[in-house]
Amino acid sequence: MKTAIKHGRESCRSDPPSFTIETVEDYALVKHRIKALSVQDGSSFRELEALKEAVRDWEMQHPNKRQD
Repeated sequence: MKTAIKHGRESCRSDPPSFTIETVEDYALVKHRIKALSVQDGSSFRELEALKEAVRDWEMQHPNKRQD
């Protein structure tokens, strides 16, 4: 799975991560990670949203490989 994180130059904040799911195994790992992110601090919330976006992208491109 590819992950991209951009860090701000002048602050301690970073942009939300960006994930790209490349394999069925990545997809399964991302679905598991989404379930595991129950703590809602700012960092985990951004990761959760980025993972959900990656899943949406994967499911649109691979409709027959969806796992619930």
